[in-house]
Amino acid sequence: MNGKPIRVRGGSSGTAVGLDSLDAAAGLLADVAHEAAVVVSHVAAVATDPDLVAGSVLSPLTGAWADAALIEAVGPLGLPGEMAALLSLSVALAAASRSYRQAEEAAARTLELAQDTVMYAVGACAPAIVVGVLALDALGVEVARLLDEAVFATPAIADVAGGAEGLVAGLRSDPLTRPFIATPPRTEGLTAGQDYEVAVRALADGAALWGLLSDRGRARVTPQASPRAGARVPRSLEDLAADQRNVGDSEAYAGHVRVIEVPRAQGSAWIVEISGTQVWDPGAGRNPFDLTTDVRTMAQDGTVLAEGVQQALEQAQASSARALSAQASAAQPSTVPTPGPVMLVGHSLGGMAAAGLASSPRFTQAQPVTHVVTMGSPVGRMPIPADIQVLSLEHRQDAVPRLDGVPNPDRATWVTVSRELGGGEDPTDPAGLDRASEAHDTRLYVRTAALVDQSTDPGLAAWRSGASDFFAGDTHGPPVVRDYTVERIT
Repeated sequence: MNGKPIRVRGGSSGTAVGLDSLDAAAGLLADVAHEAAVVVSHVAAVATDPDLVAGSVLSPLTGAWADAALIEAVGPLGLPGEMAALLSLSVALAAASRSYRQAEEAAARTLELAQDTVMYAVGACAPAIVVGVLALDALGVEVARLLDEAVFATPAIADVAGGAEGLVAGLRSDPLTRPFIATPPRTEGLTAGQDYEVAVRALADGAALWGLLSDRGRARVTPQASPRAGARVPRSLEDLAADQRNVGDSEAYAGHVRVIEVPRAQGSAWIVEISGTQVWDPGAGRNPFDLTTDVRTMAQDGTVLAEGVQQALEQAQASSARALSAQASAAQPSTVPTPGPVMLVGHSLGGMAAAGLASSPRFTQAQPVTHVVTMGSPVGRMPIPADIQVLSLEHRQDAVPRLDGVPNPDRATWVTVSRELGGGEDPTDPAGLDRASEAHDTRLYVRTAALVDQSTDPGLAAWRSGASDFFAGDTHGPPVVRDYTVERIT
């Protein structure tokens, strides 16, 4: 693995930026060739100029010299030749860029077909698979552990989860499982090409008919008197990842969102930390950090958790001493100052919720989201606007970020950092890692974040520079940490 602990995709040094540069260069060369053609036409017109013709009669030698110079300029070895070379290079660059993009699109279509084919078979054979798993379990075979170990050894297995459309088709093909699929699936809020999201929504809506995965209700957000002990104001990405462990402790501190106000020279920057999945029961309960929100977020539905996160941020901004001071000094005391930049951060479900909020025009119209940080989250299908800076941390053996079946976009404003676990590349990794679920642990993502802090990659350096306001600590005044309980109520 070349001894590199992390791999960086996208950002300022990503493939997409390189292809865009090729396209720009091709356009520039074509423009230069056009200008050269204009010059050639003007030079050629000189040959028929009456003064030049008359001068050639009076001074044949000078005329011959001028004609030779014109032939050299507008002949095949002159400007026309250079123009042809420029056009040829322009066409070659544009063709190379187009061929690469087409090859990537073809590869993506092939992968999607393979995913759908495999998952169709899973759906069509679902009853038999369930019976087989139950039989093996009765014999003492730990099927879940075997699958967990298999995905760690061969991470690409998890990619087949991207074939949600195939799974739905397979389930509909069997009379026993057909009642579990909603028909027809809802498509409001989605655009053409979002077949995966439509399929996930059909699965969720079908389950809701049986009382499962139903995200009905509203959010109740309650401010805590003080943040949990150990909460920290991040000065680095490593600090930010470590703080996720504090706010995302499902055993002792379930159902919380943390909002950190970081003062700037003018106004404040806001960090919103969202926890990962805490409840795996498919029956939705009071805690919205659950499997229901997982599935509904992947279907790009609005969720109670998303509503709660927005309310928590708005409450924090409303109670900000800086905001209240600005209000008091304003000509209209009821006017609330424009919020400062917002960074949304989360591990697993938290990253999905962060990406979902950043993709929501309703949310971003109210909150100026500038940065999103995800850790171990399947967010490649989220339509996050290109003007928002995204940093995604993933472990190659972590199945969760692969569940949507697509890689994250490769673009200037989206950097994906992946790390190989268990391969000896990082001696600080704990010994004995052999399961995909272990690769999802936030403690390992803290280490990955530390490697990002230390990296000299241009894309990561640019990201750190752009996010500096959020990691300024007490440079412009004491930061404020606020915790909120988020509940789903009916």
